[in-house]
Amino acid sequence: MRSRQTSKGQVLILILLALLGLVLIFGLLSAFSVRVRAAPIVQEAFWRVDDQKVSTTKLGESVGAHVVVQATEEYVGSIVVKIRKDIRFWPDSDYQTSTVPVNLKGGEEKEITLIFTPDEVSGGSLRGYFLEIEFRATRTTWTMENSYPPRLRVTE
Repeated sequence: MRSRQTSKGQVLILILLALLGLVLIFGLLSAFSVRVRAAPIVQEAFWRVDDQKVSTTKLGESVGAHVVVQATEEYVGSIVVKIRKDIRFWPDSDYQTSTVPVNLKGGEEKEITLIFTPDEVSGGSLRGYFLEIEFRATRTTWTMENSYPPRLRVTE
């Protein structure tokens, strides 16, 4: 009688281990077969003052930071637009940030505008301002080229 109970217990344990193994295998397969989404492409990033594209502005002027992104495939998530200070010999710092939720189909474009007023003149430790775009859903970042222009200089 005891050997029958022991063999039934062993069979039950083997069945449970086999089921657990199948669950693990399917879990691993689904983790590896998840398709990585592509981040949208930054088509254009520029500064605008009084409806004109600029690369230099005056202290206290209202500036529009414009970013045009195009989805290569469906993109649902947030896009974070950061206006950053380009500081010489020191880590750059965020000056203004905006998070925009988007739902784009492949090929669609979206223009994002962030209005700000520079608070410092370029020179000394501040070289100017630049844009950084963070695509939250894909965990990728785009940064404006490290030259003037396209980065923004500020004069008195």
